[in-house]
Amino acid sequence: MEMEMEDQKGMVETIVKFTWTINNFLAQRYQDIHSESETFFAGSHTWRIDFCPDDYDDDVVEICLLVGNSNTNWNQYASLKLSLINQADDKMTKTDSLFEDFHERRLPMILMDTDEFCDRKSGFLVNDTCIIVAEVSLNTNASCIKELIDFKGVAKIEKDYVELLEKACLKHPSLIESLLKRNRSQRFIEQGFTALGRVLHFLKTKKVKDMLNDDAACKELQGLWDEVETVRFDDLTWLEPHVKSALSMKVYMVKEQMVTKLKGNVVDLEDRVKSAKRELKIAEKDFDKRDLNDALAHGISYL
Repeated sequence: MEMEMEDQKGMVETIVKFTWTINNFLAQRYQDIHSESETFFAGSHTWRIDFCPDDYDDDVVEICLLVGNSNTNWNQYASLKLSLINQADDKMTKTDSLFEDFHERRLPMILMDTDEFCDRKSGFLVNDTCIIVAEVSLNTNASCIKELIDFKGVAKIEKDYVELLEKACLKHPSLIESLLKRNRSQRFIEQGFTALGRVLHFLKTKKVKDMLNDDAACKELQGLWDEVETVRFDDLTWLEPHVKSALSMKVYMVKEQMVTKLKGNVVDLEDRVKSAKRELKIAEKDFDKRDLNDALAHGISYL
């Protein structure tokens, strides 16, 4: 599907949406997990979706957009969106977006653990079928592009995440070292730090109440965390407890209600004890305690 829209400045935006359904996926996988979609067109270029193992890790699958052919001279502002559809729960669909002045032919976008993808319970592979949707928006107006900032010379990251990532990397230098030492591509590094930035931004901007009243927020955080884990930073022990805590806020709420109830019971019991002590004090007034074994004439000296 292709549409053209003209804005007030006369800029023409071409929007193309392409859906690729892969049938008999597991049967194809045993022959060759590397698959390419049919060609579709956006602007003056041909496009394809590429599904293949990650170059550096066989346990990870990579979904890319391919632009033109090896001889294509490609340099244009574009907004790209690639989604791996979750057929069981649309809110768990994995989506990645790029907003940049592109000149690369191969644009890696979605990374996912192979076992998770193939797990029937995950919802990405249903009846041996998976669905991938690509959206390409071409616009000559550079002002529509999200602002990307150079991050420590290793990646271009959305402005909203840069400060958070800089603070995290200052405290945990292994974040950068763990990706650079594996000689990962710049795009992989950008994906990794973007995913981490999204998690940090989520934790900073969301409130406890957001996790209690909105299932979508919990699913969003879980999806973001899954992306971060796919990247496999060396050490995330400093972050994982905060993520797990945020994801278990409903359990916390149940415990908080129980603690509040028990505290109320304790206060009630303490009030009852105070009241009983007052009654005891009144009852003890003018009360002469007797030994039950005393003779009734006890106290009469001459008897």
